[in-house]
Amino acid sequence: MAKGKITPDLLKKIKDSVNIIEVIGEHVVLRKSGSNFTGLCPFHAERTPSFSVSEQKQLYHCYGCKKGGDLVSFVMDILGISFPEAIEDLALRAKVALPKDWSSESSDDPETSKRKAAAKEKIDVLYRLNRFAGAFFRHSLDSSTYIKEYFHNRGATSDLMRNFYVGAAPASWDALSRHLIAKKAPLPLAVELGLIRHSPANAKPGGCGYFDLFRNRAMFPILDLRGRISGFGGRAMAGAGVEAGNEGPKYLNSPESIAFQKSKLAFGLFQAQKHIREFDHVILVEGYFDALALHAAGFRNVVASCGTALSPEHLAIFRRLCSKIIVLFDGDKAGVTATDRAMETGLKHGMVIWGAEMPAGFDPDELLYDQKTGKEKPEGSIKMKAVLEAARPLLDKRIEEILVTARKSPEFKAQAVKRIAGWLGDYSDPVGREVRLDALREQGISRQILNSALSFGQNSRTKNNGKASISNGKNSERKTVSRTDRFTTREKILLAAFVKWSVFGVEFDEIGDKLPPGATLGDLFEYQPARDFVASILMDTSVRVVFEKNPSAFLGNVIDEQVRSTLSEALFKEEAGFNNRELRLALARTAGRIWARFSQQIKIAMAQAEANKDAGLHSKLMKEYLDVQRKMKEFNSFYDEA
Repeated sequence: MAKGKITPDLLKKIKDSVNIIEVIGEHVVLRKSGSNFTGLCPFHAERTPSFSVSEQKQLYHCYGCKKGGDLVSFVMDILGISFPEAIEDLALRAKVALPKDWSSESSDDPETSKRKAAAKEKIDVLYRLNRFAGAFFRHSLDSSTYIKEYFHNRGATSDLMRNFYVGAAPASWDALSRHLIAKKAPLPLAVELGLIRHSPANAKPGGCGYFDLFRNRAMFPILDLRGRISGFGGRAMAGAGVEAGNEGPKYLNSPESIAFQKSKLAFGLFQAQKHIREFDHVILVEGYFDALALHAAGFRNVVASCGTALSPEHLAIFRRLCSKIIVLFDGDKAGVTATDRAMETGLKHGMVIWGAEMPAGFDPDELLYDQKTGKEKPEGSIKMKAVLEAARPLLDKRIEEILVTARKSPEFKAQAVKRIAGWLGDYSDPVGREVRLDALREQGISRQILNSALSFGQNSRTKNNGKASISNGKNSERKTVSRTDRFTTREKILLAAFVKWSVFGVEFDEIGDKLPPGATLGDLFEYQPARDFVASILMDTSVRVVFEKNPSAFLGNVIDEQVRSTLSEALFKEEAGFNNRELRLALARTAGRIWARFSQQIKIAMAQAEANKDAGLHSKLMKEYLDVQRKMKEFNSFYDEA
């Protein structure tokens, strides 16, 4: 639990300040459909849109996977964060101040809680510093006309530059450093982020004590999936100004930090994520300008690596968004090596990476745009589309290529088989591996030879790594799934009716008066998350009043997906998914179950009174038991009426 309390009024203020369409629109391509918006569900793979968003009700619901909820629950689910973290994220977006004692970190140990809160505060400051630096670079672009012109010549329009928040690092030795000092920014954290560094002992006279890491560079902010600037990539520019000169490597990234971890980031991922979901594949390129050029030409599901190879973390992120990864690297030696490394990483994690081959001597942006004028080349987009449509699974392509050399001699064939066995040995998808083993047999390579090569490769890996590499790769991903099958259709009807109290409140009041002593409406539910939700509403009269007026305000607090799905679907639909008879029958049967349980408890008490030879208590319990039996007969007649 967070320390500061989020009141219903504060939660309403946050939600009223942020439109659910804008937030979901960052992750899903939404199209108007009647009074709602529809799109492909971001939570499961589908080809026909079943995901619907109501701007009027500020709710979403998927008719395919049944996920649904409000603004808070969407942020929680799409980003994989907790309720307090989602509140912080939305409050920041809405520019709504949270309580002074608010903290999303908690612990029974005060010292641990204090350390967590301090660590989180530091991370928040780091991201704010990066955002501040990003604004500085963006503002500097207007005065760095040669860098701005360079962007335009590479196909980047003004709108595209705004969308990707690109900028310019001045050629000055310490422009950003002086700006940070003037604004009283925390300089040690700016050093940690790699924005600035301490000036050496022989710094220029009149220096501020720091110098900028990025100087005379076109700047590319690297955003995470939440839209926060994690770091920067900078492309060195040709001399412009007396202090421009040798500024280091052609491309320079922020150093690794808490905020910037290259293996988990990709340039353009925040902007491309909804298009990646829409097309069900991501195109991975090497250069930042390549990504911009492709976006400008209409290929919006493109991201660029941050100077690092495709990592397992990248795979995990991409797999949540789509089912296919296409690498579009340069055709030079370095590009081929990077492509093969991506293929091998994918195989080890059960995924076949696809590869698209650029025409010799061309980068993606060179194929699309004239590098001097920035104008799109005639048929540039058509050629790029053909390149991407010709993409093939890299594993199959490499196998075909190496089989050509295998025909030269037995030795070449032996080497080819070992190489293929190495790839298949790493491939953690047993079905995909078997399919390719069968295909190789059709190419004249027997299963016996392949098995020998696989065994040889496995033994080598066991000696080198202490374990075999041939496995299905799924053990580490197994999770214990809690039982959810007890949430019956009857209870779903009751919960859907409960959330529409203004319509069905009379029925609940009626059944509530007929329950055993001490029983509440929450006892109608055996599924604990549903029971807890109903109890949390009924325990406080003021909460119940708010719930009756605005039940959707409580969706963000619901963690259980089945409960949230049932609630959101009921709120999303104008009409109930059941008739009055079905509701009355569900109420009567669950109430009958409660009375039966109450009756059994009395019987146990009677047996105990008899064992203790307490005749008075036994007589009293017998009368109570007979009264319960009469009540249960009333419910039997209720069934008949229903």
